[in-house]
Amino acid sequence: MKTELLDQLKAPFPAAEHQDRTLPGGGKWFFIPWQRIRKRLNEVCPDWSVSYSDPVIVGEYVVVRCQLTLEGLTREGVGNDKAYPEKQTYGTPIERAIADAFKNAAEQFGVGAYLDNQEFVIRHMQKQGDGRAYAYSDIRQQIRTQKNRQPLKKAG
Repeated sequence: MKTELLDQLKAPFPAAEHQDRTLPGGGKWFFIPWQRIRKRLNEVCPDWSVSYSDPVIVGEYVVVRCQLTLEGLTREGVGNDKAYPEKQTYGTPIERAIADAFKNAAEQFGVGAYLDNQEFVIRHMQKQGDGRAYAYSDIRQQIRTQKNRQPLKKAG
């Protein structure tokens, strides 16, 4: 695969295309929706192809494998989601597992790989004038500082 093609795939997405998800415990994680990844592939490698395994239930999860082929090179990603979610969510568990597998396969080519470094995401978005991630990191730091300032309770 050509270096310039890989560079285009690996390039960070515009700040406005990032979305955030609230994590258990109140944290935030910035990510790129699978539809934006598909758009990137269509722009950079329009002849890409994909195939999926049949969904399999493993314990509480539905698991799907995705094989993504670009320029004759195939990478695989595994995706999962709760098979029996406690609350109503967007899409079915199988649809969410497929999207997860697709994103993971694309990441094997470098698409969105930078998202694993959320400090980089904060700086990237801030440089583009989008302060969402920075504001959250600032709030997170304030919370940490407040917790560290709380007086210790005396034993007894």
